[in-house]
Amino acid sequence: MAMLSYNFFLSKKFAGQKRRADSFLWFISMFSTAGIAIGVVALMLVIGVMNGFSKELKRKIIGAYPIITIEGKPFIRNYRQVMDDVSAGVGEVKGISPYITTQVIYKSNKYMLGGILKAVDPNSEDEVTNIAKFLNEGEFKGLDAGIILGSELAQELEVGLGDDISIITGAFSMGRQVKVAGIVEYGVYAFDSSMGFVSLNSGIFGQVSMVQGIGIRIDDIYASERVAAKIKEVVDEKYTVYTWVQKNKILFAALALERKAMAVILGLIVLVASFNISSTLMITVYRKVREIGILRALGLSSREIEKIFIYQGLILGAKGLVSGLVAGGILAWLLKRYQFIKLPEFVYDLSRLPIEISLPDILWITVSVIAIVTFASVYPAKRAAGLNPNRAIRNE
Repeated sequence: MAMLSYNFFLSKKFAGQKRRADSFLWFISMFSTAGIAIGVVALMLVIGVMNGFSKELKRKIIGAYPIITIEGKPFIRNYRQVMDDVSAGVGEVKGISPYITTQVIYKSNKYMLGGILKAVDPNSEDEVTNIAKFLNEGEFKGLDAGIILGSELAQELEVGLGDDISIITGAFSMGRQVKVAGIVEYGVYAFDSSMGFVSLNSGIFGQVSMVQGIGIRIDDIYASERVAAKIKEVVDEKYTVYTWVQKNKILFAALALERKAMAVILGLIVLVASFNISSTLMITVYRKVREIGILRALGLSSREIEKIFIYQGLILGAKGLVSGLVAGGILAWLLKRYQFIKLPEFVYDLSRLPIEISLPDILWITVSVIAIVTFASVYPAKRAAGLNPNRAIRNE
Protein backbone atom coordinates (compact mmCIF):
# COMPACT_ATOMS: atom_id res chain seq x y z
CA MET A 1 0.00 0.00 0.00
CA ALA A 2 2.89 2.34 0.83
CA MET A 3 4.50 1.66 -2.54
CA LEU A 4 1.17 2.27 -4.26
CA SER A 5 0.80 5.63 -2.48
CA TYR A 6 4.39 6.53 -3.37
CA ASN A 7 3.80 5.72 -7.04
CA PHE A 8 0.64 7.80 -7.09
CA PHE A 9 2.44 10.73 -5.44
CA LEU A 10 5.18 10.64 -8.06
CA SER A 11 2.59 10.29 -10.83
CA LYS A 12 0.86 13.49 -9.72
CA LYS A 13 4.24 15.21 -9.27
CA PHE A 14 5.38 14.36 -12.78
CA ALA A 15 2.12 15.67 -14.25
CA GLY A 16 3.25 19.20 -13.37
CA GLN A 17 1.74 21.97 -11.28
CA LYS A 18 0.36 25.37 -12.19
CA ARG A 19 2.52 28.50 -11.67
CA ARG A 20 5.76 26.51 -11.35
CA ALA A 21 8.62 25.59 -13.63
CA ASP A 22 6.72 22.56 -14.88
CA SER A 23 3.54 24.53 -15.70
CA PHE A 24 3.89 23.41 -19.33
CA LEU A 25 3.35 19.81 -18.25
CA TRP A 26 0.33 20.95 -16.23
CA PHE A 27 -1.10 22.68 -19.29
CA ILE A 28 -0.77 19.74 -21.68
CA SER A 29 -2.07 17.40 -18.98
CA MET A 30 -5.21 19.53 -18.62
CA PHE A 31 -5.51 19.65 -22.41
CA SER A 32 -5.42 15.84 -22.58
CA THR A 33 -7.94 15.58 -19.74
CA ALA A 34 -10.28 17.98 -21.57
CA GLY A 35 -10.04 15.82 -24.70
CA ILE A 36 -11.13 12.75 -22.78
CA ALA A 37 -13.96 14.70 -21.13
CA ILE A 38 -15.28 15.97 -24.49
CA GLY A 39 -15.20 12.46 -25.92
CA VAL A 40 -17.12 11.08 -22.94
CA VAL A 41 -19.75 13.84 -23.17
CA ALA A 42 -20.22 13.16 -26.90
CA LEU A 43 -20.55 9.42 -26.26
CA MET A 44 -23.07 9.90 -23.43
CA LEU A 45 -25.30 12.30 -25.33
CA VAL A 46 -25.34 10.39 -28.62
CA ILE A 47 -25.94 7.00 -27.01
CA GLY A 48 -28.56 8.61 -24.74
CA VAL A 49 -30.38 10.14 -27.71
CA MET A 50 -30.29 6.86 -29.66
CA ASN A 51 -31.66 5.01 -26.61
CA GLY A 52 -34.31 7.69 -26.19
CA PHE A 53 -35.40 7.43 -29.81
CA SER A 54 -35.65 3.65 -29.60
CA LYS A 55 -37.56 3.68 -26.30
CA GLU A 56 -39.94 6.45 -27.38
CA LEU A 57 -40.72 4.80 -30.70
CA LYS A 58 -41.31 1.47 -28.96
CA ARG A 59 -43.68 3.14 -26.51
CA LYS A 60 -45.61 4.88 -29.26
CA ILE A 61 -45.74 1.86 -31.56
CA ILE A 62 -46.87 -0.46 -28.77
CA GLY A 63 -49.48 2.09 -27.72
CA ALA A 64 -50.81 2.44 -31.27
CA TYR A 65 -50.60 -1.16 -32.48
CA PRO A 66 -51.09 -4.59 -30.87
CA ILE A 67 -48.00 -6.36 -29.51
CA ILE A 68 -49.07 -9.56 -31.29
CA THR A 69 -51.54 -9.95 -34.14
CA ILE A 70 -53.29 -12.97 -35.64
CA GLU A 71 -54.13 -12.27 -39.27
CA GLY A 72 -56.40 -14.21 -41.62
CA LYS A 73 -55.71 -15.06 -45.24
CA PRO A 74 -57.53 -12.78 -45.79
CA PHE A 75 -60.21 -13.24 -43.09
CA ILE A 76 -60.82 -15.01 -39.79
CA ARG A 77 -64.36 -16.34 -39.97
CA ASN A 78 -64.77 -17.98 -36.56
CA TYR A 79 -62.90 -15.18 -34.76
CA ARG A 80 -64.84 -15.45 -31.49
CA GLN A 81 -63.83 -19.10 -31.16
CA VAL A 82 -60.22 -18.27 -32.02
CA MET A 83 -60.18 -15.54 -29.34
CA ASP A 84 -61.58 -17.93 -26.74
CA ASP A 85 -59.04 -20.63 -27.65
CA VAL A 86 -56.09 -18.24 -27.46
CA SER A 87 -57.23 -16.70 -24.16
CA ALA A 88 -57.69 -20.14 -22.61
CA GLY A 89 -54.57 -21.74 -24.09
CA VAL A 90 -51.99 -18.96 -23.61
CA GLY A 91 -51.72 -17.63 -20.07
CA GLU A 92 -49.60 -14.60 -21.04
CA VAL A 93 -52.49 -13.02 -22.97
CA LYS A 94 -53.79 -9.99 -21.03
CA GLY A 95 -55.97 -8.41 -23.70
CA ILE A 96 -57.46 -9.56 -27.00
CA SER A 97 -59.63 -7.77 -29.55
CA PRO A 98 -60.75 -8.25 -33.20
CA TYR A 99 -60.37 -5.63 -35.93
CA ILE A 100 -60.92 -4.85 -39.61
CA THR A 101 -58.80 -2.34 -41.55
CA THR A 102 -59.23 -0.87 -45.00
CA GLN A 103 -58.11 2.09 -47.05
CA VAL A 104 -60.71 4.83 -47.39
CA ILE A 105 -61.18 8.43 -48.44
CA TYR A 106 -62.22 10.90 -45.74
CA LYS A 107 -64.31 13.82 -46.97
CA SER A 108 -65.18 16.93 -45.00
CA ASN A 109 -66.99 20.06 -46.23
CA LYS A 110 -63.66 21.44 -47.49
CA TYR A 111 -61.20 18.62 -48.14
CA MET A 112 -60.80 14.98 -49.21
CA LEU A 113 -57.90 12.89 -47.90
CA GLY A 114 -56.88 9.25 -48.19
CA GLY A 115 -56.38 7.29 -45.01
CA ILE A 116 -56.93 4.06 -43.14
CA LEU A 117 -60.11 3.07 -41.32
CA LYS A 118 -59.93 0.55 -38.51
CA ALA A 119 -63.10 -1.01 -37.13
CA VAL A 120 -62.65 -2.31 -33.58
CA ASP A 121 -64.65 -3.72 -30.69
CA PRO A 122 -65.17 -0.82 -28.21
CA ASN A 123 -65.52 -3.28 -25.33
CA SER A 124 -62.06 -4.84 -25.75
CA GLU A 125 -59.87 -2.65 -28.01
CA ASP A 126 -58.66 -0.39 -25.21
CA GLU A 127 -57.19 -3.43 -23.46
CA VAL A 128 -54.91 -3.98 -26.47
CA THR A 129 -53.90 -0.57 -27.86
CA ASN A 130 -54.76 1.89 -25.06
CA ILE A 131 -56.65 4.28 -27.34
CA ALA A 132 -58.40 5.98 -24.43
CA LYS A 133 -55.09 7.12 -22.91
CA PHE A 134 -54.19 9.06 -26.06
CA LEU A 135 -57.55 10.79 -26.63
CA ASN A 136 -57.28 14.58 -26.73
CA GLU A 137 -61.01 15.15 -27.18
CA GLY A 138 -64.10 13.00 -26.72
CA GLU A 139 -64.42 9.64 -25.00
CA PHE A 140 -63.67 6.16 -26.23
CA LYS A 141 -67.18 4.98 -25.45
CA GLY A 142 -68.34 7.52 -28.07
CA LEU A 143 -67.00 5.16 -30.71
CA ASP A 144 -70.47 3.60 -30.97
CA ALA A 145 -71.84 6.99 -32.02
CA GLY A 146 -69.25 8.05 -34.59
CA ILE A 147 -65.58 8.03 -35.57
CA ILE A 148 -62.35 8.82 -33.73
CA LEU A 149 -59.81 10.57 -35.96
CA GLY A 150 -56.07 11.04 -35.68
CA SER A 151 -55.19 14.58 -34.62
CA GLU A 152 -53.24 15.45 -37.79
CA LEU A 153 -55.97 13.99 -40.01
CA ALA A 154 -58.64 16.01 -38.22
CA GLN A 155 -56.53 19.14 -38.58
CA GLU A 156 -56.03 18.57 -42.32
CA LEU A 157 -59.77 18.00 -42.79
CA GLU A 158 -60.50 21.04 -40.58
CA VAL A 159 -63.04 19.17 -38.48
CA GLY A 160 -63.56 18.95 -34.77
CA LEU A 161 -65.64 17.17 -32.18
CA GLY A 162 -69.27 16.86 -33.33
CA ASP A 163 -68.61 17.68 -37.01
CA ASP A 164 -69.81 15.39 -39.80
CA ILE A 165 -67.51 13.72 -42.33
CA SER A 166 -68.09 11.19 -45.10
CA ILE A 167 -66.22 7.90 -45.45
CA ILE A 168 -65.84 6.65 -49.01
CA THR A 169 -65.01 2.96 -49.35
CA GLY A 170 -65.41 0.31 -52.00
CA ALA A 171 -68.75 -0.64 -50.45
CA PHE A 172 -69.99 2.95 -50.15
CA SER A 173 -68.75 4.84 -53.22
CA MET A 174 -71.13 7.70 -52.48
CA GLY A 175 -69.83 7.96 -48.94
CA ARG A 176 -71.27 7.16 -45.54
CA GLN A 177 -71.72 10.09 -43.18
CA VAL A 178 -70.49 9.79 -39.59
CA LYS A 179 -69.96 12.21 -36.72
CA VAL A 180 -66.53 12.93 -35.22
CA ALA A 181 -66.71 11.45 -31.71
CA GLY A 182 -63.11 11.92 -30.66
CA ILE A 183 -59.58 13.07 -31.55
CA VAL A 184 -56.65 10.77 -30.77
CA GLU A 185 -52.96 11.76 -30.74
CA TYR A 186 -50.29 9.07 -30.39
CA GLY A 187 -47.42 11.35 -31.34
CA VAL A 188 -46.51 9.18 -34.35
CA TYR A 189 -47.09 11.43 -37.35
CA ALA A 190 -47.73 8.62 -39.85
CA PHE A 191 -50.44 7.29 -37.50
CA ASP A 192 -52.05 10.57 -36.49
CA SER A 193 -52.25 11.78 -40.10
CA SER A 194 -54.05 8.74 -41.53
CA MET A 195 -55.98 6.72 -38.93
CA GLY A 196 -59.66 6.68 -38.14
CA PHE A 197 -61.50 4.33 -35.75
CA VAL A 198 -65.09 3.13 -35.83
CA SER A 199 -66.98 0.39 -34.05
CA LEU A 200 -67.36 -3.03 -35.65
CA ASN A 201 -71.09 -2.51 -35.06
CA SER A 202 -71.20 0.83 -36.89
CA GLY A 203 -72.61 -0.78 -40.03
CA ILE A 204 -69.85 0.57 -42.27
CA PHE A 205 -68.70 -3.00 -42.90
CA GLY A 206 -72.22 -4.42 -42.78
CA GLN A 207 -73.07 -7.29 -40.50
CA VAL A 208 -69.66 -8.40 -39.21
CA SER A 209 -69.32 -12.18 -39.28
CA MET A 210 -65.57 -12.26 -39.92
CA VAL A 211 -62.59 -10.01 -39.26
CA GLN A 212 -59.17 -9.42 -40.78
CA GLY A 213 -57.20 -9.82 -37.61
CA ILE A 214 -57.06 -10.17 -33.84
CA GLY A 215 -54.86 -7.96 -31.68
CA ILE A 216 -53.24 -9.31 -28.51
CA ARG A 217 -51.53 -7.61 -25.57
CA ILE A 218 -49.03 -9.20 -23.17
CA ASP A 219 -47.19 -7.66 -20.22
CA ASP A 220 -43.61 -8.41 -21.31
CA ILE A 221 -43.11 -6.98 -24.80
CA TYR A 222 -39.72 -8.69 -25.10
CA ALA A 223 -41.37 -12.10 -24.68
CA SER A 224 -43.53 -11.51 -27.77
CA GLU A 225 -41.64 -14.03 -29.96
CA ARG A 226 -41.96 -16.78 -27.37
CA VAL A 227 -45.66 -16.08 -26.77
CA ALA A 228 -46.31 -15.86 -30.53
CA ALA A 229 -44.84 -19.36 -30.91
CA LYS A 230 -47.31 -20.63 -28.29
CA ILE A 231 -50.20 -18.88 -30.07
CA LYS A 232 -49.21 -20.55 -33.36
CA GLU A 233 -49.67 -23.92 -31.66
CA VAL A 234 -53.21 -22.96 -30.61
CA VAL A 235 -54.59 -21.36 -33.80
CA ASP A 236 -55.16 -22.97 -37.16
CA GLU A 237 -52.20 -23.02 -39.57
CA LYS A 238 -54.17 -20.97 -42.09
CA TYR A 239 -53.75 -17.92 -39.80
CA THR A 240 -50.52 -15.94 -39.56
CA VAL A 241 -49.12 -14.69 -36.24
CA TYR A 242 -46.96 -11.53 -36.20
CA THR A 243 -45.20 -9.67 -33.39
CA TRP A 244 -44.45 -5.96 -33.06
CA VAL A 245 -40.78 -6.79 -33.63
CA GLN A 246 -41.51 -8.49 -36.96
CA LYS A 247 -43.72 -5.65 -38.13
CA ASN A 248 -41.10 -3.03 -37.27
CA LYS A 249 -37.87 -5.03 -37.59
CA ILE A 250 -36.41 -2.80 -40.32
CA LEU A 251 -36.91 0.33 -38.22
CA PHE A 252 -35.41 -1.06 -35.02
CA ALA A 253 -32.61 -2.89 -36.84
CA ALA A 254 -31.66 0.42 -38.45
CA LEU A 255 -31.73 2.18 -35.07
CA ALA A 256 -29.57 -0.54 -33.48
CA LEU A 257 -27.07 -0.39 -36.33
CA GLU A 258 -26.94 3.39 -36.21
CA ARG A 259 -26.41 3.31 -32.44
CA LYS A 260 -23.46 0.93 -32.80
CA ALA A 261 -21.98 2.92 -35.67
CA MET A 262 -22.22 6.21 -33.77
CA ALA A 263 -20.70 4.61 -30.67
CA VAL A 264 -17.72 3.39 -32.71
CA ILE A 265 -17.26 6.73 -34.49
CA LEU A 266 -17.46 8.74 -31.29
CA GLY A 267 -15.26 6.21 -29.54
CA LEU A 268 -12.57 7.37 -31.95
CA ILE A 269 -12.75 10.77 -30.23
CA VAL A 270 -11.76 9.10 -26.97
CA LEU A 271 -9.03 7.19 -28.82
CA VAL A 272 -7.61 10.41 -30.28
CA ALA A 273 -7.75 12.04 -26.84
CA SER A 274 -5.89 9.04 -25.41
CA PHE A 275 -3.11 9.67 -27.94
CA ASN A 276 -2.87 13.13 -26.39
CA ILE A 277 -2.29 11.43 -23.05
CA SER A 278 0.36 9.23 -24.65
CA SER A 279 2.06 12.34 -26.05
CA THR A 280 1.84 14.02 -22.66
CA LEU A 281 3.52 11.07 -21.00
CA MET A 282 6.27 10.99 -23.65
CA ILE A 283 6.97 14.69 -23.07
CA THR A 284 7.01 14.03 -19.32
CA VAL A 285 9.54 11.22 -19.80
CA TYR A 286 11.91 13.46 -21.76
CA ARG A 287 11.52 16.40 -19.36
CA LYS A 288 11.97 14.21 -16.28
CA VAL A 289 14.87 12.10 -17.48
CA ARG A 290 17.17 13.24 -14.64
CA GLU A 291 14.51 12.61 -11.98
CA ILE A 292 13.85 9.14 -13.38
CA GLY A 293 17.58 8.38 -13.22
CA ILE A 294 17.73 9.49 -9.58
CA LEU A 295 14.77 7.27 -8.72
CA ARG A 296 16.48 4.31 -10.40
CA ALA A 297 19.69 5.07 -8.48
CA LEU A 298 17.72 5.13 -5.23
CA GLY A 299 16.60 1.58 -5.87
CA LEU A 300 13.31 1.78 -7.76
CA SER A 301 13.00 -1.04 -10.26
CA SER A 302 12.11 -0.54 -13.91
CA ARG A 303 8.72 -2.10 -13.14
CA GLU A 304 8.03 0.54 -10.47
CA ILE A 305 9.04 3.33 -12.87
CA GLU A 306 6.68 1.84 -15.45
CA LYS A 307 3.86 1.86 -12.89
CA ILE A 308 4.43 5.54 -12.13
CA PHE A 309 3.73 6.55 -15.72
CA ILE A 310 0.81 4.14 -16.17
CA TYR A 311 -0.71 5.60 -12.99
CA GLN A 312 -0.13 9.10 -14.38
CA GLY A 313 -2.01 8.15 -17.54
CA LEU A 314 -4.83 6.61 -15.50
CA ILE A 315 -5.05 9.71 -13.28
CA LEU A 316 -5.41 11.95 -16.34
CA GLY A 317 -7.91 9.55 -17.91
CA ALA A 318 -9.92 9.29 -14.68
CA LYS A 319 -10.10 13.08 -14.38
CA GLY A 320 -11.36 13.34 -17.96
CA LEU A 321 -13.79 10.47 -17.44
CA VAL A 322 -15.31 11.90 -14.25
CA SER A 323 -15.49 15.40 -15.73
CA GLY A 324 -17.13 14.03 -18.88
CA LEU A 325 -19.65 11.92 -16.96
CA VAL A 326 -20.62 14.88 -14.76
CA ALA A 327 -20.89 17.33 -17.67
CA GLY A 328 -22.70 14.78 -19.85
CA GLY A 329 -25.10 13.94 -17.02
CA ILE A 330 -25.92 17.61 -16.46
CA LEU A 331 -26.48 18.25 -20.18
CA ALA A 332 -28.64 15.11 -20.47
CA TRP A 333 -30.73 16.21 -17.47
CA LEU A 334 -31.19 19.69 -18.95
CA LEU A 335 -32.25 18.23 -22.31
CA LYS A 336 -34.71 15.88 -20.65
CA ARG A 337 -36.07 18.45 -18.22
CA TYR A 338 -36.48 21.52 -20.43
CA GLN A 339 -36.80 20.00 -23.93
CA PHE A 340 -35.22 23.04 -25.57
CA ILE A 341 -34.38 21.09 -28.76
CA LYS A 342 -37.49 20.64 -30.90
CA LEU A 343 -37.83 18.24 -33.83
CA PRO A 344 -40.06 18.43 -36.95
CA GLU A 345 -42.74 15.82 -36.29
CA PHE A 346 -43.34 15.02 -39.94
CA VAL A 347 -39.70 13.88 -40.22
CA TYR A 348 -39.01 12.09 -36.92
CA ASP A 349 -42.50 11.18 -35.63
CA LEU A 350 -41.38 12.94 -32.42
CA SER A 351 -41.75 16.57 -31.39
CA ARG A 352 -38.84 16.65 -28.92
CA LEU A 353 -35.36 15.20 -28.57
CA PRO A 354 -35.66 12.13 -26.32
CA ILE A 355 -32.69 11.08 -24.21
CA GLU A 356 -32.28 8.03 -22.00
CA ILE A 357 -28.93 7.12 -20.39
CA SER A 358 -28.80 3.75 -18.66
CA LEU A 359 -26.35 2.41 -16.07
CA PRO A 360 -25.00 -0.28 -18.48
CA ASP A 361 -24.14 2.49 -20.97
CA ILE A 362 -22.23 4.43 -18.30
CA LEU A 363 -20.38 1.27 -17.25
CA TRP A 364 -19.54 0.52 -20.90
CA ILE A 365 -18.18 4.04 -21.43
CA THR A 366 -16.17 3.86 -18.18
CA VAL A 367 -14.58 0.50 -18.97
CA SER A 368 -13.82 1.57 -22.56
CA VAL A 369 -12.14 4.81 -21.52
CA ILE A 370 -10.03 3.14 -18.81
CA ALA A 371 -8.96 0.40 -21.22
CA ILE A 372 -8.01 2.86 -23.98
CA VAL A 373 -6.12 5.15 -21.60
CA THR A 374 -4.23 2.20 -20.09
CA PHE A 375 -3.24 1.01 -23.55
CA ALA A 376 -2.07 4.52 -24.52
CA SER A 377 0.07 4.74 -21.37
CA VAL A 378 1.98 1.50 -21.89
CA TYR A 379 4.54 2.66 -24.50
CA PRO A 380 5.64 5.88 -22.67
CA ALA A 381 5.84 3.88 -19.43
CA LYS A 382 8.08 1.28 -21.04
CA ARG A 383 10.31 4.02 -22.49
CA ALA A 384 10.71 5.52 -19.03
CA ALA A 385 11.40 2.13 -17.47
CA GLY A 386 14.07 1.38 -20.07
CA LEU A 387 16.22 4.45 -19.31
CA ASN A 388 19.80 3.77 -18.13
CA PRO A 389 20.13 5.36 -14.65
CA ASN A 390 23.76 6.50 -15.10
CA ARG A 391 23.11 8.17 -18.47
CA ALA A 392 19.83 9.67 -17.14
CA ILE A 393 21.57 11.31 -14.15
CA ARG A 394 24.25 12.81 -16.38
CA ASN A 395 21.59 14.23 -18.72
CA GLU A 396 21.13 18.01 -18.25
